Amino acid sequence: MLPHRRELQTYPTGARRRGLLAAAILAMFLTAYEGQLAPVLSLLLADLGMPLGRYGAITAVSLLVGAVAGFVGGKLVDRLGRVRLMVPFLFLSGLACLFMATSTSEAQFTAARVLLALVEGIAAAGSAPLVRDFAPRMGRAQAFAFFSWGTVGANFFAAAITALTLDLLGGTWQAQLYLMAGISLAGAVVVAATLRELAPPVRREIRLSEEAVRPITPTRTGSPLRNATAWTYVAAMSALFLLLGTLNAYGQVLLGEALGVQVRFASLIMMFFWGANLVASLGLSRWSDRLQRRTPFLLTGGATSAAALLALIALLGLGTDAPAAAVVVVFIGLGVALGAIFGPWMAAFAAYVEEIHVDAEGTAFGLQHLVSRLVVLAAVLLAPRLADAAGWSAWLLVTLAAVVVFLALILLLHRRNPERAPETVAERAPTG
Repeated sequence: MLPHRRELQTYPTGARRRGLLAAAILAMFLTAYEGQLAPVLSLLLADLGMPLGRYGAITAVSLLVGAVAGFVGGKLVDRLGRVRLMVPFLFLSGLACLFMATSTSEAQFTAARVLLALVEGIAAAGSAPLVRDFAPRMGRAQAFAFFSWGTVGANFFAAAITALTLDLLGGTWQAQLYLMAGISLAGAVVVAATLRELAPPVRREIRLSEEAVRPITPTRTGSPLRNATAWTYVAAMSALFLLLGTLNAYGQVLLGEALGVQVRFASLIMMFFWGANLVASLGLSRWSDRLQRRTPFLLTGGATSAAALLALIALLGLGTDAPAAAVVVVFIGLGVALGAIFGPWMAAFAAYVEEIHVDAEGTAFGLQHLVSRLVVLAAVLLAPRLADAAGWSAWLLVTLAAVVVFLALILLLHRRNPERAPETVAERAPTG
């Protein structure tokens, strides 16, 4: 039997558990890294004679395909197993990169881009459930904070690799994609050799720490797809993706058009934003784990995000007269505020799902993947249109309304499903 098909009959501890968790995060990084075309986009468009608008349409289609693939993949990993589905599709996504590198026409590139989005979506479907499997509740928010580094870190890694190797490899976009495919396939080998599947009885225990578990009845009590509270969790976090999608796609453009910031300084501001987000995510998620509280971090992060957005809208009203230092501070504050949310939200959502249907983590996270990607797609398509018609301040007011929706939904969740007192780690030692 292949190594990645072995099931763990006892819960791993110590370095072994951390290694398995790292492999799951590596898998997420690979799916986010493959297809990062921004560093070589200008070369690709010029070589294929493709207008930017048409590339945007192809990107929108691939986002939609990837969103649906992630949802379908989430249901499949619950049925077939996380690792059993992830590993072959990781290799397929590497091969899809190779296919894209050989594109000589717009039609071939479109087919390769959509195929890559399809297999990546399925490959990524098992990563969040695996983080849940190998991260006990006492450290789950921080584990999911590291998980978030996969997507953001992929952007930095792709840009760095291109900067270091573009001239060495002939200055072509094809060479960069061949390198990307090689790195992806090598990473897939590492994941396949390292990652293991928890046996269903082990996975069905609610793990408080490495050694302490709280038993639950392994019968199904309802699918997340038919659970109003699960949908509320998904709707809350997806509302924030309107802002995140905007900043990821148009952060530099917003700064340039609304405030007259030069391209290099705009990129530096966005680097500060993402850096603050990553550092705050780790630190505040660790604090959330120590307190075993999620709601206070979600509410504080949401309220601070709203305040930072209001400050940014006020700065946009000043136009080119806005103080550069104030702009930097607002973006750093916004990054910290959003960093307080992701890890605690993922931990709270995973804990709720394992209480209602312990074998449906893939389905639940697949639903979240689908809805959040649709919101990102809406941001990508609608933001520039509203900004052209009424200015970037108008669009930021829309994202501010989405943050208010997030806060309202978190308050609703707290009333409907209030946090219990922090669980102790001595309820029951594992028997196996």
